[in-house]
Amino acid sequence: MTIRNALKMLKPYRKRMIVIIVLAIFISGISAITPFINRTMIDSGLLEGNISIVIQFVLLLISLQLAGQFIEYMQTKQEIIISNALDKRLKVEAFEHGLKLKPHYFKENGFYKTISDALYDISSIMQIASNSLLTVFVIICKCVGSMVGLLILDWRLSIFVIAIMPIKFFINGIIRKRAEKHSQQLMDDNKAYNSWITNIISGIVDIKLWNLRKQTITEYAEHVQTINDSSKRLSLLRAKSRLFIIGIEYALMNSMYILGAVLIVGNQLTFGGLIAFITFASYVLSPVNIILELRVIMKQITPSVEGLKRYYELEEENHADSMRKPDKVSTIEFRNVSVTFDNRNILKNFNLKLNRGDKIAIIGDNGSGKTTILNLLLRLCEPDDGEIYMDGIPISEYNIEDYRSKFSVVTQDIHLFKGTAKENITFDKNAYFALNKDSRLRFCTDVIESWENHFDTEVGSDGAKLSGGEKQKIALLRALQRKSDILILDEPTSNYDKESEDEFNRFLLENADYDFYFIITHRKDILPKMDKILTVSDGVARVSSAIG
Repeated sequence: MTIRNALKMLKPYRKRMIVIIVLAIFISGISAITPFINRTMIDSGLLEGNISIVIQFVLLLISLQLAGQFIEYMQTKQEIIISNALDKRLKVEAFEHGLKLKPHYFKENGFYKTISDALYDISSIMQIASNSLLTVFVIICKCVGSMVGLLILDWRLSIFVIAIMPIKFFINGIIRKRAEKHSQQLMDDNKAYNSWITNIISGIVDIKLWNLRKQTITEYAEHVQTINDSSKRLSLLRAKSRLFIIGIEYALMNSMYILGAVLIVGNQLTFGGLIAFITFASYVLSPVNIILELRVIMKQITPSVEGLKRYYELEEENHADSMRKPDKVSTIEFRNVSVTFDNRNILKNFNLKLNRGDKIAIIGDNGSGKTTILNLLLRLCEPDDGEIYMDGIPISEYNIEDYRSKFSVVTQDIHLFKGTAKENITFDKNAYFALNKDSRLRFCTDVIESWENHFDTEVGSDGAKLSGGEKQKIALLRALQRKSDILILDEPTSNYDKESEDEFNRFLLENADYDFYFIITHRKDILPKMDKILTVSDGVARVSSAIG
């Protein structure tokens, strides 16, 4: 990570950066003239016993210092505004990219870990802003202004101050290399924790059922300890850096009294000049220390910059407006589609052509590839070979959001968002909901209307307050509420009672709202209601006409 790259991130805020630079110029002017005021006050006021001059120059110094403090406040205000805006922009962009990623990236690590890793990298990078990179111009200008003043006071002492710089940069170079190594370890530890917590979040019920509480607490403590140890090593490294650099600085600065004494004895320097020089030499060295600190931070965040770069290299689904938009669908066709996973054939040379109006049931043993067929159609996964066509056009050529808008789906693993039943059906608190008036759906709506708050009932996190059957009924209403062309149902009645299932079968037989119907089921009662039956076994799919 270089200062050039960092400044590139700040380009959208260049107007505010210009304000910071202008303010920095004022600061540099104050820094340049302050040593002379201090020298005159000492030589002509304190040493001469002229109280009037002392008072005048003290008031002038106070005015300049207050002005400098106000300017620095204005700089800090601009810095905070830029920092907050940059933090929000980076995090929103990262989150948006995560939502656009192809689904297969989440199969191994999960969405939470993938996003959390990226947000961790951003938090690390934001140290740039929180550690005053945004005011690097202020630091440089203040340092230059002070250096000009010191050179005018005495060039020999100024050379003595400048001689400290190479030593500081040498030590800083060693620290930078170690900081990158420790930072990489801290990043790896945090991302290992994100992977672990993702697994825990998804398995919280099993932790309770199998009494894994103590084991989980132990593992959590180990992760926290590992992260803390890495963080401690990094913090101690920076503390050691400051110790060495400031120690050397103190030794050399105090040595200036010896050189100053020689110059005073030789009438080449006044006492006030020496005091002013030593006092304001820190105006040069302090900004240099900040710059050196920034160099360490730059190196420290390099692993996070590289991690974020790899994250943005992950391929997105195609949301481009220039992509095709599907029209009314007449045909859906799978041509020689094959899918393998861990060297196992899930589907092999699968062929199927469907016409508008077809209702197809998909049956087979667990793990046979039934859900994979629907995931392929929904573009939640991609075939290793072959192609899927919609009206003769490969589905990969359609804009992904316009394409998915053609489908209404009830998945096997139903997720309900925290909120009310109505909000989970319409995804909008104020949306009009009319399905509760449809007599064909009484098997879904009656149970919800029996609740005290009806459709305004809170469902809890992921529908935790509901039974499996109730969740499935809300999911079906959600699918039917969406105006689309293709209905996909994956084991939609697995938690229904017999009466509700019979009502569902009757509804499916009579319903003609969709152009295509796909349903995965283990229930034989529904098969006579369908046009075609697709049997999947050992990676091979065979189509037959419905029975009855």
